[in-house]
Amino acid sequence: MRLVPRFLALSTLAPCLALSGCIMVSSASISDSTRTQAGNTATATATDWGILRLTAPQGLTGVANQQLASACPSGKFTDVQTELSIRDFILAQMYTVSAVAICQ
Repeated sequence: MRLVPRFLALSTLAPCLALSGCIMVSSASISDSTRTQAGNTATATATDWGILRLTAPQGLTGVANQQLASACPSGKFTDVQTELSIRDFILAQMYTVSAVAICQ
């Protein structure tokens, strides 16, 4: 008789945890900036999905670089700072690369 209440509690708690959305956010950034150069800043963000951490999206940094180049009038930029953020949704992961640069 004690098993029935435990089973009911577990059967209602498990779907709530599984469907609650984002489970974990991981983030890493690469930057070596002194920000001493004057100029306009450009920002870019690229997002894609992976499945079960077995497939990771390809070309996110390339997309971010293209966005930075198109945001700068001359198409040239320097002092790039990037950040990779991974949001884990149990079966799928959302990868986001954010970049900030100074236009030349």
